[in-house]
Amino acid sequence: MKKEEMIHAITERLFEMTAEQVLFHQAVADVLGLHVTDHKCLDIIHRLGPVSAGKLAEQTGLTTGAVTGIIDRLEKAGYVRRTSDPDDRRKTIVEPTEHRILQRKIGTVFQPFHEGARRLLSPHSDSELAFLLDLATEFVRLTQEQTKKLRDL
Repeated sequence: MKKEEMIHAITERLFEMTAEQVLFHQAVADVLGLHVTDHKCLDIIHRLGPVSAGKLAEQTGLTTGAVTGIIDRLEKAGYVRRTSDPDDRRKTIVEPTEHRILQRKIGTVFQPFHEGARRLLSPHSDSELAFLLDLATEFVRLTQEQTKKLRDL
């Protein structure tokens, strides 16, 4: 296969992978009893740690009103709590809670995925893994850049 054909094939496979990821996360949200957007916002809160509602809106591209509704639902479910920003009491900080049932469900859902990923990656050399990590990092950056351009239209 020629280089241009290979680049096209890889790009197509990456689009297929992202579509499968969307479907996977919809299934995860279904198992958790959440809307997929609520699930991904909860993921962002867990990855970033305590975050303002404004920062969550910025990260997702959602309106602050939509984010408020998401936070309301996550708080009602016991997955997050609101606190006041110690530096600016007008701001609300959202932080994840220790929710054992949620953590158990997430572990049940993601453990097989992580085990499968480990099996796929383990046979590769350190240099191959470093290349894959760099490539994945650059694809995340490219996706963020393109998302920002679309939001700025």
